[in-house]
Amino acid sequence: MKTNRFFLAILAVAGMMMTACSNDEAIQLNNEPQAISFRTQGGTPSSVLRTTATTTDYVDAFVVYGTDNVFGAANLIFDGVTVARQIEGGFDYAPKRYYGENAFRARFFAFSPVSTHIDNINPDILPAGVDDAVITFDYTVPKPNELGDTAQEDLLVAFENIAPSPDPLPDYVILHFTHALSRIFVTARNYTAETIVIDSLVLQNLVTKGTFAYYPYAAPDPNIVWTPSTDPDDVGNYTYILAESGVALPPVPSPINPSLTLPVYLTSREQGMMVLPQATVNDGDPGNPSNFALKIQYQFANWGTQTKYIFLPDGWIFSPNTQYTIHIEFTGKAIEFDIEVGPYSVLGLLI
Repeated sequence: MKTNRFFLAILAVAGMMMTACSNDEAIQLNNEPQAISFRTQGGTPSSVLRTTATTTDYVDAFVVYGTDNVFGAANLIFDGVTVARQIEGGFDYAPKRYYGENAFRARFFAFSPVSTHIDNINPDILPAGVDDAVITFDYTVPKPNELGDTAQEDLLVAFENIAPSPDPLPDYVILHFTHALSRIFVTARNYTAETIVIDSLVLQNLVTKGTFAYYPYAAPDPNIVWTPSTDPDDVGNYTYILAESGVALPPVPSPINPSLTLPVYLTSREQGMMVLPQATVNDGDPGNPSNFALKIQYQFANWGTQTKYIFLPDGWIFSPNTQYTIHIEFTGKAIEFDIEVGPYSVLGLLI
């Protein structure tokens, strides 16, 4: 196997914002009857597109927690409120929320999509005197079955802090969402003289559950930290959904420089497997149930079904807001591979 080439990307993590109080409890700072509204900026998930890198075109709903600060006292104005896209455009929620009278600071945490995969949320976003907020929750990454009946979801998070200002706090809060999961693609090139048919691709032995902690004030940049579960029952396999007849890889027509041949995206160029950020566990033994591996089954010539494994180094990290493309090269019964790493906004080709 070719040793892995990892081009590690610098993770960009952005914050988000929100605030609230009922109309009966507080008067808005500018004394106008304008409730707090929300807008989104950056990628946001779609409940209908499986494992796709999402855009603002597919925002459907998000959940908001928020506080304001009135003379040092924390006031919870959003407590897990769902904000949904409206048919006529924009987002709305009910009942309306307003800043507390004399509030001079507000903080918001939001996540999308609105998902049952999130448990035990602890939004420690109370506006204390020191910017040491941290938001934590437990999360499970669903595994699609062989029929693709379980749709995976992207997970986006946002945090926004509205600092003290001589002006009234804004009526609109703009949330900048950041991807919290890792995404994995698989490509292939066939350098043999025979067509190869890929029957199965499985990411084996990944941790499926973990605790998410978002530190919006971490230096020098906001920081997402995952603590994967150590329960062996929370380890599972992620099977890529391929065509029932498999994916055929014709042989490369022997160009002068075959490395310039574009790879075939076995997982499509838009979709990849969403996984919990975590470190790989590996000793290179495919029989070890704790080892991470990409398991590949394919048909080649008259040799019948071949099964190969790609092992990443023990302790290698899948990071938040990062996508990984495993490039496979078939040279017969042997395979070689390397890995391309980049942010979600880039889906590059290794050429």
